[in-house]
Amino acid sequence: MPNNNTLQGEDSASAPQNVNRATVLRALLGGAVAVPLLVGCTTRGDNVAASPAISSNSDVKAALGNSFKGKTIGVVFFTLLDENEVSIQKWLDQAAQDAGLNWNFIAVDAKGDQSQAQTAMSSFITRKVDAIVVVVVPAIFINAQLEQAQAAGIPVVGNLMFAQFDPTIAVDYGPLLDHDALLLTHYLMADQKNRRGGAPIKVGVLDAPVSDALVPGRSVFETLIGIDKQFEIVARDYAVSGTNTVQDSTTRAQGMVQANPDINAIFCNYPPIAVPAASGIEQLGKKDVQVYGRIAQSASVEAIRNGNSPLVATSWVDWPYQSYTIIEQVLTVLKGEKPNRLLSLTRPVPDVIFDASNVNEQVPKGAKAADWMFAGGAYRSQFIARWNEVFA
Repeated sequence: MPNNNTLQGEDSASAPQNVNRATVLRALLGGAVAVPLLVGCTTRGDNVAASPAISSNSDVKAALGNSFKGKTIGVVFFTLLDENEVSIQKWLDQAAQDAGLNWNFIAVDAKGDQSQAQTAMSSFITRKVDAIVVVVVPAIFINAQLEQAQAAGIPVVGNLMFAQFDPTIAVDYGPLLDHDALLLTHYLMADQKNRRGGAPIKVGVLDAPVSDALVPGRSVFETLIGIDKQFEIVARDYAVSGTNTVQDSTTRAQGMVQANPDINAIFCNYPPIAVPAASGIEQLGKKDVQVYGRIAQSASVEAIRNGNSPLVATSWVDWPYQSYTIIEQVLTVLKGEKPNRLLSLTRPVPDVIFDASNVNEQVPKGAKAADWMFAGGAYRSQFIARWNEVFA
C-alpha cells in the first residue's frame, strides 16, 4: 500500500510512442535532464530530495478542515526526465505536507508518450480518485479522458495544458510563456547598452521550429528590439533541430557569429540551446559576444556562476510557487467552488533573471535552480494562513 502524503508511482503498461510536442514541452520547462531514479515508478523518499519545512520562525500552523484531508489525488506528468517537473512533483508533495492534508498522491510519469498519459487518466478515473492534476500534458492529447473524468465528477486541475478555457478542466495554471522573455529582453538591452555605450548593437536570434508555443517569446524580443534604434537584428536562425539539439545549436551559433563577425549578442529563445550555443561561441574564441537564454536548465545557472561562459544571463520561473497554487486550486474544487480561470494573470508565477550579480545569493552553490523561490519562499506561510481560513 502506498504511504499517505507521498507521491507514488504507477507505471503505464503502454509501449513508448514518440509524440511531436514532447521535445518542446520538456524545453518549455527547462529541457530534458536525466533523473534516472525518477523514470518509471516514482516515489518521494530517497528518490526525491527532501524539501525544507516551513520556516521555524513562522507561527502559522496548518489547521484545515478534516473534510479536505485523506484524499487520493492522481497526478500525471508529461516526463520526469525534466528536472523542473521533478521539482513540481516534490513541491506538490511538500505543500500538501505543510497543510497537514495527509493526501495520497498517485503519480504517473507519461514519459513524453501520449498513450501513457491517456492510460494514466483512465486509471485515475477507474480508481475514482478525488481529483486529478495534469502537469504539462496538452489537453488535446487526452480530450476523451478529460470528458470521461468530467462525466465521472472527478475535477481536473491543469498545469500548462494549453487549454485555459477548456470546459473539462477546472483551471489551467502556470507561468506565462512570454513573460520571462520580456524580462530577458529588457535585461539584454540594458546589459548591452552598459557594455557598448552609445555604439550600434547587433544581435542575433536562435530558435527551433518545434512549437507555436515558442513564438510569443520570440515576438516579444523582436518587437522590443525593433523600437530601439541602437539595436539591429542582423541574424535570425529558427531552424535548430529539435532532436539533434546540442550539436545543431552549437554549429548554428558558430555559423551565425562567423557570418556576422561584428555581432554583439545572441538571444536563445528555445531553452535547451543556450548552453551549447555559448559553448560553440567560446570554442571560436569570441570573448565579446554575449549569450542570453530562456529558462536554460541548471547547467546555464552553473555556467553563469563560473563566469567564464559567453552565457551571461538566463530567465527563470518559480516552480514551488506554482505547486502551492495548484494545491490551492485542488482544495478549491474539493470545496465545490470554481477556480479563477484567469489565475495565471491575477496571481502570476514569479520569475527572475539570474546573472553574475545574484546567482550565488538566489541559487547557493549545491542548490537546484529548479527549487528557486521568490523571496526565499516566504509566501509558503502565507498560503497556509489563507488555507486555514478558506478551507476550515
